[in-house]
Amino acid sequence: MDPKATNIYNVIILDESGSMSSIYEQALQGMNEALNGIRKNQEDFPAQKHFVSIVTFEGNGIKGIKPRRDREPVEKVADFTKEDYRPGGCTPLYDAMGKTLNDLEPKVQEGDKVFVTIITDGYENSSEEYSGKVVKKLVNRLRGKGWVFAYIGANQDAVEVARDLNIDNSLNFDATPEGTV
Repeated sequence: MDPKATNIYNVIILDESGSMSSIYEQALQGMNEALNGIRKNQEDFPAQKHFVSIVTFEGNGIKGIKPRRDREPVEKVADFTKEDYRPGGCTPLYDAMGKTLNDLEPKVQEGDKVFVTIITDGYENSSEEYSGKVVKKLVNRLRGKGWVFAYIGANQDAVEVARDLNIDNSLNFDATPEGTV
């Protein structure tokens, strides 16, 4: 690894709850398009070293959180497949965010960049260890370190939910095949 390179951590926290089944193919396609965009950035800006973490979440609490890629160099990251993503269960959004962010933070060095994207089609409904208040404080602290957050949501007011989590960048989408394009 080039000691002068800027490390960039691209973190995607993806809802894998049952309601995501209605946009299953679009979620897979969108994930792979995002990976291709990160790969292209790596090629276009060789002084940047991109790493990818993908975490899916479904079920109840921490046990439903599944790291699918963990700080892998983007050039080694395989496309997302149907084996990686099988929607079912509830939405432990706060646990997914809290665990993922707390696990990554000690591995990030000063000068590294972190971009976190949360994608969900529903409200939090099954976290057991983290509350919205705790996640909001965590996001606020990490933003103070320069971390950038984006929240993409459907079936909710994504702008309001993002604001409640101290996230400025947000986008609403319709959880239909047509609403994801």
